[in-house]
Amino acid sequence: MADAGAEATSGGPVYRNDVTPVTEAKAALPGTFIPPFEDCRDPVDGEPAGMGPGGKVCTHTMISGCTEPGRYFPDYASCSVVRTQRPFWEEAPANIPREDDPRLKDPAFMKELEWMTEQVAACACTCCHDSRAEDGKVGQWDINRGPIWLDTLSDTGLALFVGLADSSALGAYPEAENYGFDRTRTGVPTTDTARMQAFLRAEMERRGISEEEARAVPPFGGPIYQNRSMKPVECAGQGVDPQARVQLGDEKVRYVYVMAEDADNPGVPPDQDLPDGTLWRIDVLPNAAPLAGPIAYGSTPRGSFQVLPADKSAPELEKGKRYKLYALRDVGLPAVNCVFKFGEALPEVVKTEPAQKPTEMSGDCDVDAASAAFGASCKSDSDCTCAANYCALMPGQATGYCTAKGCKDDPSVCPSGWSCFDLSAFSSDLPAICMKP
Repeated sequence: MADAGAEATSGGPVYRNDVTPVTEAKAALPGTFIPPFEDCRDPVDGEPAGMGPGGKVCTHTMISGCTEPGRYFPDYASCSVVRTQRPFWEEAPANIPREDDPRLKDPAFMKELEWMTEQVAACACTCCHDSRAEDGKVGQWDINRGPIWLDTLSDTGLALFVGLADSSALGAYPEAENYGFDRTRTGVPTTDTARMQAFLRAEMERRGISEEEARAVPPFGGPIYQNRSMKPVECAGQGVDPQARVQLGDEKVRYVYVMAEDADNPGVPPDQDLPDGTLWRIDVLPNAAPLAGPIAYGSTPRGSFQVLPADKSAPELEKGKRYKLYALRDVGLPAVNCVFKFGEALPEVVKTEPAQKPTEMSGDCDVDAASAAFGASCKSDSDCTCAANYCALMPGQATGYCTAKGCKDDPSVCPSGWSCFDLSAFSSDLPAICMKP
């Protein structure tokens, strides 16, 4: 295999098949997303031969991936890699299971719970929700927390599980490529959607949760969901210039797209990261430093490789035609989302003086002022006051909202109803912030 980004002797780009993928978390830069790959292993002692070549068990190492039904995902894929693909933080169970729960004496219920547990155990959710896996830490619900682990799941999580709360932004494999596991109709992968939904709807009824209430749960995915609908802005200091150089401004990125102007924003792999209208895309290997501009359009600087086109040079751009430049610091973290007209000089960035820092800070705010500070419109941190002194501003958007950071270490910094989203899982220099309900 060639070194990623090393130009071939013909001067052409380096393609995905020319590089050795990173398959271990310790081999990647800290806080960097490791893209999915297929891991083929011999069956665990005592288990039957697998469905893969030579009897191996082949598993997609991805948060939406599953291994063969009846097997345990952590035996056949790296949970350390999976945990690079979503923000993870330890969280207490929503409720503590009761030792005297009457459902323990209901054979039909216990049979279905056993089946559901087996379904979850075969999928990558286990990496963050099974105290037997990885380091023993779990994010709220835990399939190893008996006697009825389903109680550790929150009501909003149950709405996701049953498929009434939208979690499509988190991605899914086609069931034909995932051992029959489908996640497009339920939030948790399953080989039998009707059976899974029937079991979970019964749990909704037991908890007194109506379908209307479950459907009212906001879509899951936080910034990943929000980024899907963000409109591009007009490029200024960024875009592809008349010399066919990709200009990134001050950004350093790991994924670069040139797309049709009306193409959807890229989402997460495996099914949303190559939307229709993508003309050219390059990725940076997880063990290589991010790219800074300018980058010659169609080239693969050292550490990068071309994903699309998969086996030929990038298509020529037409003068006078508008395109979209989309670049990400890492998966889920867009840095550039703008449109430009190829052949014309890129507009320069207009420098503006920062707003004057307000005099009132966290120690000078009364209760009402502190409460109002969260969610206030902002363009930079200087617009935010009191404890909500961080401006959550998504790339490509003119305004964001004021919030607080540091909630991973101190959840009490978030107002009631707000959730904590740890951005450092995508990039080590980013904080954990309070997300709007």
